[in-house]
Amino acid sequence: MTDIVEIAQFSSEFEAQLAVADLASSGIEATMVTDDGGGAIPSMSMLTGGVRVIVRAEDAEAASQILGRMPERD
Repeated sequence: MTDIVEIAQFSSEFEAQLAVADLASSGIEATMVTDDGGGAIPSMSMLTGGVRVIVRAEDAEAASQILGRMPERD
C-alpha cells in the first residue's frame, strides 16, 4: 500500500481542482478529498477542514514546490 499525504487545503473545490490539474500537468498524480454531504452541502467542507489535496508520499516534496509556484487565486 502506498502512503499518501495531504499537501494543501483550499476553501473551494474549484481551487483544489486547479491545484490537482497543475500537479497533473507536471506528472504528479493527485486527488482532492472533501466532505460536502455528497455535493448537497458545499459549505460543509469548511467545517471539516476545507478541500484537501493529497498525493503519494514520494511526490509530496515536488508537489509542494509546484503548488508554491501557483499564483494566488481569490
